[in-house]
Amino acid sequence: MSEVHAVLIGVAEPAPVRWSDQLATFVAASEPFLDSDYRFATLAGVHEDLDTYTRMIVDEAPDAVISRLEGTEDATLANVTAELERHVRPDLPCTCSALVIVLVGHGFQVQTWDADEPDRLDELFALADLPLIDDWWVPFWRAARRDLTATIIVDSCHSETIVRGLFVPDPVIVRETVSDGPRRLIISASMDAQFAREFSIGGRVQGVLTRELEQAWASPPNRASYEAWFVYAAPFVNRTMTQTAVLRIIDPQQTIQLARPFTA
Repeated sequence: MSEVHAVLIGVAEPAPVRWSDQLATFVAASEPFLDSDYRFATLAGVHEDLDTYTRMIVDEAPDAVISRLEGTEDATLANVTAELERHVRPDLPCTCSALVIVLVGHGFQVQTWDADEPDRLDELFALADLPLIDDWWVPFWRAARRDLTATIIVDSCHSETIVRGLFVPDPVIVRETVSDGPRRLIISASMDAQFAREFSIGGRVQGVLTRELEQAWASPPNRASYEAWFVYAAPFVNRTMTQTAVLRIIDPQQTIQLARPFTA
């Protein structure tokens, strides 16, 4: 039976940041703020979203080991990257065979001249101090243990890397048979050029993706597999006509999506 570990990361109030040409990286921004600084509105639903994923993981894997990084002290760039690497590096003593990573919060884009980015944009996830850039994930997965499977759920703006139109009514599933790391799947709230939204009902504020995944979770047949869960939830996300949910399957065998959520 799989040993499931989960790392849930959520930042409701990320720190403002600015690009430093001198250092060629982002640094903390302080007053007086510049027009080019990145400043973020408070997201009311982040804590609720993390609670939602915690409940769903425990439903299916009661013995899962769950780490939550949220708030100004925990969700720093150094803490987040160290916690993620602790679970995947072959030289570190983690015993998990299935890893769940959840990112909830602000995603944003910056222009780049990197030839590896065909749209000339980098995507970043805002943290409590400095952002996590999408380029970080490439060596992370390449160095990861091959005996691991991973599920990544991202409820943020610009959370997918496909450039498409704004409204796609049907579930979008991307199948990749490459072997550039452990077998994994990614559920994203929005495509590259889109913004993700929060939704308020009955006093609860949640990300649209999180809410629809939770609604789908309430019906046991939807828990039969990751694909069944996503296919039920995605059209309700997509009908917002502002964001399109995406399931990306990175698996030479193309079987990871057939497992029950949070069990493999």
